[in-house]
Amino acid sequence: MNKFKKYWWAWAIILAIVLLVIWLGINNANQAKYTEKINGPHIQGNASSSVSLVEFSDFQCPACGMAFQAVEGLLQKYGDKIKFEYRNFPLVSIHRYAYRAAEAAECAADQSKFWEMHDLLFTNQQNLTNMDLAKYASQIDGLDVASWQNCLNLGIKAKRVDEDLAEGNKQGYNSTPTFILNGQKVEDWSKLDEMIKALVEPLVPTQPISITN
Repeated sequence: MNKFKKYWWAWAIILAIVLLVIWLGINNANQAKYTEKINGPHIQGNASSSVSLVEFSDFQCPACGMAFQAVEGLLQKYGDKIKFEYRNFPLVSIHRYAYRAAEAAECAADQSKFWEMHDLLFTNQQNLTNMDLAKYASQIDGLDVASWQNCLNLGIKAKRVDEDLAEGNKQGYNSTPTFILNGQKVEDWSKLDEMIKALVEPLVPTQPISITN
């Protein structure tokens, strides 16, 4: 007994190692059961349009919530003339739930349900806890909630979110929403409607009037 007390710390380390090995085994087994779908960018509108609007956004950002409504209006108005792409840019230093919400949307994307989750997250910005995310997943028709939850628990989509973050940081973006229209950063996104209109509805030059006697 005295010997056990003397080396209790060694036994504690051994026990911790055993538990870690068991946990890694379970985690790897679960991961093996989940097949990640390699998905491309999240696009709405006309994918072949020459007018491209990209948004780097954060599901918990209040301004992004307003931009969400603005983009919905733009797509209703110009949906057949523009290509809209959504990119993740969760500002984790000020929005504690934003990164997890981005992962939730990406896990839904594996089942072709990205936009359904995207809309629910922006509609419920004030409630983005893990329980809330699971509730929204259960509201999406056709979504396998168990598979989605497995994806989220294992952090399968963290890499996907990090790739978007890395791209935004590389470009020097530091706030959300950040819009890029045809490769140029938009300084005032409230003017997006008129900017897009100028691209999709260019003015037709006035034809000279021929006057004959």
